Amino acid sequence: MGAVSVASRGVLSSAAVALAAAASAPLLAAGYDRPLPAFAVLAATAVLAVAVTSAVHRLTRGIGPAAIPAGLPAAAVWLVALAAWAPGPVKGPVPAAVDAVLHSGARILTTAPHAPATVDLLAFPVAAVWLAGAIATVLRRDGRVLPALLPGAVVLCGAAALNPRAGGPGYWSAALAAVAAAVLLLTAPQARPDTASAGLAVPLPGMEPAAGKRRWRARIGAVAAAAACVVALPGAVYAAAASGALDGWPARAEDPRKAAAPETPVELRNPLSYLSSWSAQPDAPLMRVKGPRTSLRWVALGEFTGPVWLPDSTYRPGGSVLPPAAGTPPKTVRTTVRVSVSGLPGQWVPVPGTATRVNGIGVGADEESGTLLSSDGPVAGRTYSATGDVPDWSGRQADHASAASGSGYDRYLRLPPGAPPKLADIALAAAGDGTAYQRASRLAEYLRKSYTFEPGAPSGHGYKELSRLLVAPGKKGGGATSEQFASAFAVLAREAGLPSRVVVGFGPGSGGDDRVVRTGDAVAWGEIRFEGLGWVPFDPNPRTRSQAATKPRSVDQAEGDRAHPSAAPSQDAAGDGAGRHGRSRSGGAGGTLLLVLPGILLAALLAVLLGVPSLRAIRFRRLRRGPASGRILAAWTELLVAMRIAGLTVPASATAPEMSERLARELPNADPARLRRMAGLVDAAGFGGAVTPDDAAFAVAEVRSLAAGLRRSRPLPRRLTWWWDPRAPLWAAQPSRLPR
Repeated sequence: MGAVSVASRGVLSSAAVALAAAASAPLLAAGYDRPLPAFAVLAATAVLAVAVTSAVHRLTRGIGPAAIPAGLPAAAVWLVALAAWAPGPVKGPVPAAVDAVLHSGARILTTAPHAPATVDLLAFPVAAVWLAGAIATVLRRDGRVLPALLPGAVVLCGAAALNPRAGGPGYWSAALAAVAAAVLLLTAPQARPDTASAGLAVPLPGMEPAAGKRRWRARIGAVAAAAACVVALPGAVYAAAASGALDGWPARAEDPRKAAAPETPVELRNPLSYLSSWSAQPDAPLMRVKGPRTSLRWVALGEFTGPVWLPDSTYRPGGSVLPPAAGTPPKTVRTTVRVSVSGLPGQWVPVPGTATRVNGIGVGADEESGTLLSSDGPVAGRTYSATGDVPDWSGRQADHASAASGSGYDRYLRLPPGAPPKLADIALAAAGDGTAYQRASRLAEYLRKSYTFEPGAPSGHGYKELSRLLVAPGKKGGGATSEQFASAFAVLAREAGLPSRVVVGFGPGSGGDDRVVRTGDAVAWGEIRFEGLGWVPFDPNPRTRSQAATKPRSVDQAEGDRAHPSAAPSQDAAGDGAGRHGRSRSGGAGGTLLLVLPGILLAALLAVLLGVPSLRAIRFRRLRRGPASGRILAAWTELLVAMRIAGLTVPASATAPEMSERLARELPNADPARLRRMAGLVDAAGFGGAVTPDDAAFAVAEVRSLAAGLRRSRPLPRRLTWWWDPRAPLWAAQPSRLPR
């Protein structure tokens, strides 16, 4: 029965180690377009790492750490098999595995979440999980139960920080880690007081069977508490989140991918300048669309330079599943269309609303604007399906909403120097007073009623063109295209203190479920950012317009103020902005290192500042509980640790009385009689002599006094770092090997 029990305990503890190493798998797998296969790969990696390292550990008896590098050839074989199953950009299993090892980490940081589960994007997580399982296995088999949980916890923290928006709350990962900890505690070998744990030479078996029963009760209680936490804590957090109590929580995790170098096109030109020529020739086909009738978003432009509006350029490659864009409206309709592009220029990809999935074409996504850029070259001649969340503005959710504010929206309020003074006067007069929504609606209405739509009007939408076009409210202005009216709305909104941008898109087109979108369906509109609503569209285009200009309108006439209730990505155009956006806004890999390295150093510093004192405080609890002999030996261990921190060297063969004499010479104020009594109690406790609770209390008090005296006798630098010496927990864990 004993052999069976030991074997069962070994199997359970190995399973717990594998579970702890794989605890990060749910969070890591959420960053891929196929989470289930990615989770299966990571879970299998943890199991293989534990099995291989356990086998190697048995072969390398007495040299436990050697099992970690000795098992790496098996990890290499596993990566080659993974490369054959899910190849990346490099062909051939072995070259693909080598390429993945060299470049996986960088590609993860420069690829948007929900990327394909290929070897070049899986190698880094696979290596991390393998090492966590191997290190934890060696620690557990060497008797270090709690430290065996640390490698998996480190990988879990990294997974939570890698992409919090894709992974979401890590309830499952936390539950797996808690279950692993509970099983490891339950299957840990029962500790017995012996002289080795006190730094003496002759080990003795435990003499108090009642203590073993108490240990089992405490262990079962700890496991029950851990299991309760697995259920209660995530349940409480989920209940609070579901009730909306955490909606206003200010803490938001930052995505480290934002610090990585994004993929940027060589040249992005201003798409607004297409609108003038397209309005003059409105019948040229651009694409065929199958699916529900909805407008398509093409380009969002958030930066105004004075002469032109410019699109964002931070496009990160991703998989078919796209990360959620910033500021999702509260009410949306999930819409899927199939698009066959014919005459559309450039690389921007039209999609319905805020895209959530694109199949049939590789894309890079700009998270802030939701704009998509083809990574497979020009979109002309390509066919793809796109799914997006189309905002539903049938209600009046924005009537009393306030305009978004804060440092994150400064760029949407910025106007470069050189603005004609009359723009500010027109903005204030046209917007008037009232809520942010009312002022934005008045600006859109002023543009619709004061001007006419003129197909083929000269292109241009900067300060110079707006100064010629705009007149004071109440007067009749000239004609222009949606290029000028969308720019005018966004510029006047910024003059009025409303965060704004310009969006270019397409109306539903002509036909039913299978229809053609033509050049005359292209249109631009303005958007205002509201708190809690995201970007709300407004239609500034005049009601009076030629036949060529009536196609793009998809505005609900009853609403009147909003244009194109859908949202769309972006594409390439001619204009003054060419070349400017060929530069990356990121500092590249060097910038990433400069951002990540301080975070790692800060985490290590916090681990030392908080973790070391916490571990020492946990150890001190042994001095107040348990049998008298155990308390005396635990106190003696703390004294040995204090002597080592103080830098006192004692021969390894020294007995307790000899160490007491060394302390008497080091601390002249110490009472020799008390030191002799302390040494006698240690010998009695270690060799089975009779000791009482009063003896244990005396030993604990004496050790505290001696440790405090040692600390006071040391130089100032050592006194300041006394409680934060990271070596102290390691020395206390194996007092028989305590260096003296």
